[in-house]
Amino acid sequence: MTPDPTPSNDVGDTSSRPAPGWQSWLETVALIAVLLTIGALVDGSDPFLLHRGFSWFALAPLLAGLQYGSARGLGCAAVEAGALAIVWKSGIATLPDSAAETVLGWLVVGLLAGEFRDAWLRRNQRLGSFADRLRCRLESLGRAYLALKISHDQLRRTAPSASQTLCDALSAFRREVAGQGEASLEAHGDRILQLFAEHASVRAATFHRVDGKGRPGQAIAALGPATACADDPMVRTAARTGSTLSIRDGGEGGAVLVAVPLVDVSCRARAVVAVRDVPFLALHAETLELLAVIGARLGDTLFRTPATAPLDDAVAAPLRAPAMVPVAARVEEVA
Repeated sequence: MTPDPTPSNDVGDTSSRPAPGWQSWLETVALIAVLLTIGALVDGSDPFLLHRGFSWFALAPLLAGLQYGSARGLGCAAVEAGALAIVWKSGIATLPDSAAETVLGWLVVGLLAGEFRDAWLRRNQRLGSFADRLRCRLESLGRAYLALKISHDQLRRTAPSASQTLCDALSAFRREVAGQGEASLEAHGDRILQLFAEHASVRAATFHRVDGKGRPGQAIAALGPATACADDPMVRTAARTGSTLSIRDGGEGGAVLVAVPLVDVSCRARAVVAVRDVPFLALHAETLELLAVIGARLGDTLFRTPATAPLDDAVAAPLRAPAMVPVAARVEEVA
């Protein structure tokens, strides 16, 4: 299929582009002319409809302010006031005692409506600028990930006898979860701890479910000589914040060395792996980052919503067309 040459982020740019200045003023004057025509047809002796209960000519500065901002709203009210003065001087219509108050109301309506529009436009522009920066960063990350994935595949082809990599293990686990359907979290506990043992040098750990209030429960799976530690302060903090914590972060005393949350796509912790024992030389920043990555990917696999596509399938899009690469999970850096 031939990719669309028009980038997807250009959709809607035409509708958000502001109208030229002359067009906005022309439409403002035309709006006043339409209201004057309607007023003359309704009552030729009172084309501004000032002798009625409501000043319908307030609609002109209101609509002009909402459409084009405070300058056009005030300008529309000023043009109406000038036209009213001309009509009054020429003797076409008489003005009631509340005419000055009515004109002031026109000016206030145009100013307030325009200020609301200007504030919305400024906020929209800030959000658009922020979204553009995020889009550029996301495209850069997608290209870097794709280059890394291709390099990894090429390296694996040169060493076909190498042992299973972390990527292969996570892909196999994802296929297992998809094959089992709606399996309980307890059914995957031992397999999850085995992944941590094989690829992160974990020798003892427990696996805990986290409830809807962010509180960890008792261990539903264990690896090695690990005991229950649901009340450990580090485990409770990781379950509440969804961030990977370790004794390097200055946590409170306890037997847990690292608490790794399994987070869903909304970055809410759904389970926690409490690591009790790792090799002394392995407890450094790279290992902590690896634990955080494994926890985020496992959480994305277990708690993915039906509308969320796997990352490995999503990164194939740049090979077909220059599009953005969605990020499947957020992984926090561990200092």
